[in-house]
Amino acid sequence: MGEAPNGSAGPDAVIKLAGREFQSISQALTANQDDYLVAHLRLAGVLEVLADLGVEKPRNDKERAEYLLTRILLSGRKHFILAGCLTEKGKVWSRPEADRNAEIFAQITDTAEKRAMSMAVVRFVSGFFTSGETSSQNSPKSLSRPGKGRHTASEAGAISGTSPK
Repeated sequence: MGEAPNGSAGPDAVIKLAGREFQSISQALTANQDDYLVAHLRLAGVLEVLADLGVEKPRNDKERAEYLLTRILLSGRKHFILAGCLTEKGKVWSRPEADRNAEIFAQITDTAEKRAMSMAVVRFVSGFFTSGETSSQNSPKSLSRPGKGRHTASEAGAISGTSPK
């Protein structure tokens, strides 16, 4: 089907999936793209993993990356997160295009491309939150508040567009 992505996750990285070339994210995300990514990351439980919430002993980088990928895979959000991180060369990122790409990515059967997508998601997500460029409103600390408060189902409902009961 296309070539496997190269190992680079920098802003100039070109990733080939399903016979198409995609540019990886840069630090200059639009508010729309940032919101799309943060919403899918929250629904996948990524923020809790990055903040090491609910664990007695902090995870090392390798453990966190493995658990991060597991959470994303179990959530069914991997392809949406990847589509939020990639823009087809020559196009402008948009939600409808990202949703369409997520559906295409989900149908990929090439083993090398599937493996590369998983590795790319972990690199993109980790870089997204360690860059220091993410707005304070969308930082892991402001989205996942550790401490006395507990997370409720209504928080997830607000993100998914459903009304809390």
